[in-house]
Amino acid sequence: MFKLKKIYTLLIAAVLMCAAMAFVACGKVDGPYKVTVKDAAGNPCGSGVVVVFMQDGVQVGMQVCDQNGVATKELEAGDYTVQLQFTSADANYYYEEAKVTAKNREVEITLMNCVSEEHSTTIAQGEEAYVAYEIGEGTTYASFDTEHRNYYIFTPNRAGMYEIYVEDAAGVTIGYYGAPHFVQSNSVVEPVNGVIKVSVSEGMIGAGDAGTTRLVIGIDVNDGQTANGKIVVKRTGEPEWNVADEEWTIYKATVDLSKYTLTEGATLTNFDLTANNYTLVLNENDGFYHLNTADGPLVLVYLTEDTKYLSCFKNILDRSGVSKYFFDENEKFIKKESYSECLLEYIECADEKTGVYPLTEDLKYIIQQRGDYVGWFDVESSNYIFIDGAGNKDKTINADIAWLFMCCYIAN
Repeated sequence: MFKLKKIYTLLIAAVLMCAAMAFVACGKVDGPYKVTVKDAAGNPCGSGVVVVFMQDGVQVGMQVCDQNGVATKELEAGDYTVQLQFTSADANYYYEEAKVTAKNREVEITLMNCVSEEHSTTIAQGEEAYVAYEIGEGTTYASFDTEHRNYYIFTPNRAGMYEIYVEDAAGVTIGYYGAPHFVQSNSVVEPVNGVIKVSVSEGMIGAGDAGTTRLVIGIDVNDGQTANGKIVVKRTGEPEWNVADEEWTIYKATVDLSKYTLTEGATLTNFDLTANNYTLVLNENDGFYHLNTADGPLVLVYLTEDTKYLSCFKNILDRSGVSKYFFDENEKFIKKESYSECLLEYIECADEKTGVYPLTEDLKYIIQQRGDYVGWFDVESSNYIFIDGAGNKDKTINADIAWLFMCCYIAN
């Protein structure tokens, strides 16, 4: 029989002494009875735990657990029901009622956390809002809503491979539904035999809870099944390899940068991306690209002003980084390269009015690498950026010069 124990009374040492003296006076002490209290991970729970021995509904003895979670009590031979009390007002535990007898004088009790309104948050799925309860590693006891999906949030504090399941899971279905800011309608991980397996990499763990990935777990109760259960979160080993944990290669500017000011009265002309081609020539003297010849019209990049097809690099950096992951033909990871630091240097040197800077090898490389990586120029990609007025993909774009969408040239 399950009983939820939540006791907020501070115990006084004098009460313990009086109770012990009273019992010795009225009964014959026959020998020790031993109770060991542990948490779900098997660690001793000694601090603030008091073991109470009951017989026929009457308290006949109590003992504070030592640092090893052990309470030993001299009692008259007989059968006793064991209950626990806690000195902390914040204690919120579940345990299964235990007994000691004259033949079996030792028992081990495992404490489990309970879900609490004090440790809950509201999450949203579309226009619907739900209460999600915080759970941690180990075992948590919960009473399930049998009519609606039950949501729980696990915030890991260390990397690892985790298994999440409901103990004695017959009659319930468990799923992993993403994060609190984006709760998905379907589980993103297929449970195997009622177990969700999730790899939490070092990159998913922030300082404290800040920046740490929070996992939303959903539990559905099948018709006619129990409304109580134990949610187990078990770390089973090291996390799977994750590219997010690899070190970044920081791309650095290959030229000395200086403040650029556009010539007064200069006219900027965007490239026609449906044209057959353009010839860009790198001038070795100034380090910039020019149109058709080394002394032809100067080519520039929009760094702080949005382009026709996509936000400028400054706005992209405000929302996220600019980077690329490199893999070989066998999909084996090679490196990951960050361009954000280099772009920030260029942005600081851009023309203050128009936000442009002359096209260098650096900027050409960054535009092409980033665009290829995220699918800006691939008509089959969901991130293809060239859309016509009707919202359809514009297939008249010349893929060979599509990267010039962020560029312009001085026409006069």
